[in-house]
Amino acid sequence: MIWHIIRFIMAFGMDTFYKRVAIKNRKYVTVKGPVILAINHPNAFMDPAMFSYVAYPPKFYFLARGDVFKPGIASIVFEGLGIAPIFRIQDGGKEGLKKNDDTYRRVFGMLRENKKVIIFAEGLCVQERRLRPLKKGVARMVFNAFEEVNYPELTVVPVGVVYTDPKKFRSHLFYNVGEPIRVADYMEEYKAQPARTMNAFLKVLEPKMKELIVHIDDPKNDKLVGWLEELFLRDMCKKQNLNYKDLEHELKIAQQITAIVNKGNNENNEVVETLKQKCAAYISDLNKMGVRDWLINPNNNSKVNWLHFLGRAILLVIFSPFWIRGLIGNYLPYKLSEKIVDKKVRNVEFHSSFNMAIGMILMWIYYGLQFYIVNKLAGIGWASLAVVISFITGKFVLYYYPFLKKAIGLYRVLTHSQTVVELKKQRSELEGLFGMLNKN
Repeated sequence: MIWHIIRFIMAFGMDTFYKRVAIKNRKYVTVKGPVILAINHPNAFMDPAMFSYVAYPPKFYFLARGDVFKPGIASIVFEGLGIAPIFRIQDGGKEGLKKNDDTYRRVFGMLRENKKVIIFAEGLCVQERRLRPLKKGVARMVFNAFEEVNYPELTVVPVGVVYTDPKKFRSHLFYNVGEPIRVADYMEEYKAQPARTMNAFLKVLEPKMKELIVHIDDPKNDKLVGWLEELFLRDMCKKQNLNYKDLEHELKIAQQITAIVNKGNNENNEVVETLKQKCAAYISDLNKMGVRDWLINPNNNSKVNWLHFLGRAILLVIFSPFWIRGLIGNYLPYKLSEKIVDKKVRNVEFHSSFNMAIGMILMWIYYGLQFYIVNKLAGIGWASLAVVISFITGKFVLYYYPFLKKAIGLYRVLTHSQTVVELKKQRSELEGLFGMLNKN
């Protein structure tokens, strides 16, 4: 019951925090019977919470660091969300590890009741665009679960969690669900050679998980891949008749760009390093001017003119009252939660989770305050209307503000023609270097 209540409350924040959220192959994780989901883990509580949200109605259970289970309301909420504690040697020492026996028994009990259990296969949470080596404990839990549950159709489903930027408000989140792996197919070999079979299982699972995400071989190229996505992803989508607004298509092109960089890093490192330096300089110049690459991209020349700017300016003026009303009704809790998280939460992997949780709490309080004040002044009808207007105009702000920023960028480009000429030269050079890597 707690989970359904929390999900209802979370719905208001989750649809706001992320611009786009999608899941592929949901059918593999909503089947009848127990399922073990092996997923990567870049973004703390956000990864399983959002997955439970988009794959609803099944309730998904998962394991979290045991040291966060403090006595009190936190533990009650965690239990209600379906979170069980798992202890690492650095969290709870040897005593903590002993408690894991109870956790494993709980997990096996959940699976016997046909529930779905999420395992973070890397064993840690790190915001990287790559898959870390899988922990051996994953295979051990899988095979022990099969023996304990005695369900011949038990499957392990690999899931890739893909963010455009895990810590950024209004980014994209895509759950890429892979094909299930039948545990029964390994059991005969497991009974004869347990250790060897567990290693073999991980060698099957790891590449299946890796192909579901963006995996950049060298961490030094993380920024380069991000820059190239900003510059070329949309154009590559169009050339391949894909829709860049479709998160599956977005991932496909991101993987292509990553593959080009990974290959170039091994075979043509000089070009990669040159591309990296020139990309950094180009992005820096864009930031100094306060514009985005789409305004410099020659493919968008038809949108960069005074008539287009005038049309945007007129729309901005017409709808500015809605924007102002939306800011009055929503800005304070948004900004306050951001400041609290920046000051109090040191671990970047927890920023999004706490930002959204604190933001939702503050927003409900703020809406309640608005209702109370207007109710005192004008009655319950006007109070209810005020809250509804705050909610609607708050959603409107999410689209008005990017539209405003694009208009400002458009104005800067139109009034700095000489700088734009230099930026176009830089971009053309980058396109040539990227083309060289792509040919190889």
